[in-house]
Order: sequence, then C-alpha cells, then structure tokens
Amino acid sequence: MSKEIIWHPSKNQVQNSKLTKFIKYCKTKDYDELEKKSFSDPGWLWDKVIKFSDLKFYKPYTKILDESEGTPWTKWCVGGKTNIVLNCIDRHKNQEFFKKTFIFAEREDGKESSITYEEFDKQISKVGNSLKINGFKKGDVIALYMPQFIETYIAYFAILKIGCVVLPLFSGYGSKAVVERLNIAKAKGIFTVEKTFRKGKEIRMFDLVKNDLDQVQSLSKIFLLGKDTGKKIFNWENFNNVSEKLTTEEMNSEDPAIIHFTSGTTGKPKGCVYTHVGLVSKMSFDEGVLADFKQNDIHLCMADMGWMVGSKSATIASLHGAKMVIAEGVPDFPDEVRFWKLIEKYKVSWTELSPALIRAQMIKDKKLFKDLNLNSLRIVCTGGEPWTEKPWKWLFEFIGKSKVPIMNSAGGTEVSGSILHCCLHRPFKVGSFNAPIPGMSADILTLDGKKVSTDEMGELVMRKSSIGLTKSLWNDDDRYIKNYWSIIKDFWVHGDLASKDKDGHWFLHGRSDDTIKVSGKRIGPSELESVIVKSGKAKEVAAVGIPDENKGSKIILSIVLLENSEEKESYFENLVINDLGKSFKPDKIIFVKDLPKTRNMKIMRRVIKSCLAKEDPGDISTLLNPESVEEIRAHAI
Repeated sequence: MSKEIIWHPSKNQVQNSKLTKFIKYCKTKDYDELEKKSFSDPGWLWDKVIKFSDLKFYKPYTKILDESEGTPWTKWCVGGKTNIVLNCIDRHKNQEFFKKTFIFAEREDGKESSITYEEFDKQISKVGNSLKINGFKKGDVIALYMPQFIETYIAYFAILKIGCVVLPLFSGYGSKAVVERLNIAKAKGIFTVEKTFRKGKEIRMFDLVKNDLDQVQSLSKIFLLGKDTGKKIFNWENFNNVSEKLTTEEMNSEDPAIIHFTSGTTGKPKGCVYTHVGLVSKMSFDEGVLADFKQNDIHLCMADMGWMVGSKSATIASLHGAKMVIAEGVPDFPDEVRFWKLIEKYKVSWTELSPALIRAQMIKDKKLFKDLNLNSLRIVCTGGEPWTEKPWKWLFEFIGKSKVPIMNSAGGTEVSGSILHCCLHRPFKVGSFNAPIPGMSADILTLDGKKVSTDEMGELVMRKSSIGLTKSLWNDDDRYIKNYWSIIKDFWVHGDLASKDKDGHWFLHGRSDDTIKVSGKRIGPSELESVIVKSGKAKEVAAVGIPDENKGSKIILSIVLLENSEEKESYFENLVINDLGKSFKPDKIIFVKDLPKTRNMKIMRRVIKSCLAKEDPGDISTLLNPESVEEIRAHAI
C-alpha cells in the first residue's frame, strides 16, 4: 500500500475545525502536546471534553476518575448523575431547532417520513410511560429487534429515558441468536416489528422468533409494531393512549445504559456494557472534535442498530442537535447507487461507511454515478476493517474528487468508539490513521510487552482505561480480564495488529488472530488481499493462514472473480511473488462464488480459516450468506 501523503488539510479547514477550538480551550500548543498530556493524564483530557462539549449532569461529578480498584475497573465521573437522554434530547428543548426535523427516513419502497425533535420527545415519553405502566423499572433490560425505522429510535431513547438498559439486536438474526442473547442478558422485554423488506424480499421478523420466545423465562412483554396479538403482546398504537409528559430518570454516571453483543471465535457472545456518561463522552470527542461533526451537519450511516455503529449514529446526531437520515434495507437496492442518491437527495454532509461498501460499489458501472451531485459531502468517516489501496483511492478520488477527507478510525464495540483516528490538522496517507486518539493511551507492543520498532507489526494496546470502555462484560468479569487484560499483563489488548511508520502514521493489518506467520515472517491478510484487488480481476479476496508443521502457516487465498475475469491460479501467484516476494507465495488459491460475510459486509476470515482447516467455525449467526460456508468447506485441506 502507498505510503505517500495523498491529502493535505487546507488552512481554512484547520482554522475552522472544532479541534482547533478544543486545543485553544485546553490551552495546549498543538495536537502533539494535547496527545502527550492526555497520555500521562487521561482524566485531564476527558474532563476537558465533557466541559468543552457542555455535557449536562443532574449532579456534578466530584472526581473525574478513580483507579483505586485497578486499571481494568477504573470508574469515571464519580458521584455524578446524568442520562444519555438528558444530553441527546432534553438539553435541546429551548433551542429553535427543536421544532425542526431530527430524522428523515426512507423505506425500501421509497416511502418517506420524518419527525421533529419536539415530536420525537413526545413519542419517547409516551413509550416510556407505557413501559412504566407495564411494570418496567430502572435497570431492567429491554431488547430492540428492529430495522431502520423511526420507531426503532423512539424505542431506543424511551428505554434509556426511564433508566432501563437497551439491548440492540441485529435485525438479520435468526431465532436462535436472538433467544441466546435475550437469555444471557435476562431481558424482560423486547421491541420488534411484524415485517420489513430487504432487497425486495418481505421478512416477517416477529414470525421468525415468536414461537421460541417462551424459551426466555425472564421475558414478560413484547412490544410489537404490527397487528399480531397475544398474551404478552403490546401493540404500538397503544402508545398513543398515554401521557406525552415524562421526566427523564436520573442515573449514576456509570450505570449501564446499553448492551452490545460481540461474537468471538469461540464461546458465547460477549455483552459489552456502555454507560450513560461513556458513550456521549466518546462521541463528543471522536466524532464531534476529531471528525468535526457540527450542529448544521446532516448525518447518514446505514449500519444496523444491532451493531455498535447503530448506537453511535443515534448518539452523534442527537447529541449535537443535528439532522440524520436512516433507510430501511441495503445501500444498493432497489437502486445500485441508492446510498449515493440518499446523500444527494438529503444533502448529507457527514457520512460513515465501511471499506466493504466501497469494494461493492467500485465495481459498478461508472455511468450510474454520472449525474450524481455529491458536493454536500464534507466529511467521510470509515471503519470496521483495514483498507486496501484501490478501494480507498476510488472513494477519495472518484467520489470525493480528492477534496473530501477520509477520517479513518479503528476501535470497536468494546471501546464504544475508536482507539486510532484521523484529525484535520494532519495530512493523510492511503488507509492510514494519522493520529492516536488523546485519552486512549494507545501503543503497539510485542506479546512480551516490548515496544515495536518503526514499521514493525505488533498488538494494538491501551496502557490505561478509557471513559467509553466496556464496564467488564455483562455478568462475566472473569472473561473480561482473561480476554483483554491478561494477554499482555496490565495492558488492554484490542486484538488488532498495527504498525506505525517514520512519519507517525498508524496502520492496521487485520485482527491479530488473522495474522499469517510464514517461516518466522509475519504478514497481515490485508497486504496479501491488496495485491489481488488492485489487479482489477477480482471482486473480493480473503487471505488466511492454515497451520503447517514445517513453516508455521500455509497461505490460502479465497478469490471471488469478476464476471469477465478468466485468470488462473498462476496469474495471482505471480502477482503476490512480484509484490511481496517468494516467501509469501500462496500455497493454495481457491475460486468461490462468495465469501462468508456479516450483514454489514465484513468478511469473516475466522470462518474461512476454520472451514479450510476442518474446524468448528464458531458463532456464524451473523452471516449474511450461510450457504457460502459449505462452498468453502468443499476446499478444506
């Protein structure tokens, strides 16, 4: 991948950025001093973020952090009382924009709707009052199993408003995955819908799970957007029969607010716990300050509410009193360039997307983009997996006309945001992170705890806790310590392989358990995959390493060819040899129709690796295309 500088910030972009204002507010000289000071004193940084962002508290905190029980158990904003709803909805009530649109929504069939902040506030109060009438109390867990509807966001904030814990579930889950997560969380309620549409297909969401919900003994109520009736069912229209006035519950700063499940290679799903102060603080800084989100921005991200990016989206726009666009379905149906047409139609200025979306879009006919006007775009944020060069350049040059900065970020569900990011004060390289995030104490270490050299790959770690870090795992403290704080003693190990170059740009090379080791040499899957993708002959590729007694790993490439491509194994072997050397020549290349992917289009390399090695692939409940697993298995070594 190119290590050349490809974008420089303009003087105007730097001067008008929120980062410049924040640096002045902190009385620091520049970003380097800000990062250096926060590395040694993260509490100082997060206190500044909270005050700069004017985050509200019913009762102010007496201490920004308390590490007396050890770094993994760091407490934040000790003694303070707040609520996500206080900061995302209530504090805007006297503002002029409160009577203006908050959410624009589109169904897959093109049906449009919208809601103002004022009406949204009334609706979440109606739902919150109904929850109380039905016996729900502070601390109860209530799940969301819904697509991208306005009602989904109403339910999300209503649950938080009364002090309950919201459990967003991916709308593409089958019954087994839903029931398992409800039981782990001991959920007492669930919001769901009668039906949704995906790529023109009607999906009966409630029918998928209703016969199995009796397996969840804790479940007392089903809140349904639909006509079905039953003993536990409370239909959506009944929310209209209650008061639209409701006081937001005062919560301790670190009371649980949201549970987001993330799946590991083995074992049951891990419940990451977000607090009432953690998520809003991270979004204020990661997206508000570093990614320059402002009140006049219009936000679009098509991620499902079941992923942590769904909670990010709900929080970013509302926290800043801005507008957001949501859409049922997928980015390329019923129109192949639907995503970009939404940007044009609603004049979206700030969007978040994944490399997977761009890989799928860059192979479309360029004529489809000919008449699109994307001049409203100001910031593009990306994350979810490492970039390869060709998709990144397509996004930057073809979509952004080499003007719109790509604010790359790396983090994940466990940190409710990012560890690495980009900032508008520094230039970008292809796929790089031009800055570690202040307050995250990021570093790159070997497994024995030593700092790596320039350009050397190592484990991405945090030396200290962060305000947005999961509060253990839901009812599983031992697993929390074992999975994250014990791999390198006294460091948070995130599970990503990273490196830093001589110019201070950070790069990801894939999950560390995806790292391929050949005769003592390590390589990330993205480096191998980039060689294949830039040839223009492959639609997608996944590189994995299969254990080998002689050289550590055998390199296996699974390639999805473009329709017009007829290249053979030898062609791709030579590409790798020419770019990376004979040491990394693939031991086997297989051609498949599709690669196992999650519904947000992330390639599941662990599943591919397990299938090729004739091992159990673990949790595959999030797969978009489970049929692809059998095709991979047919090529097992």
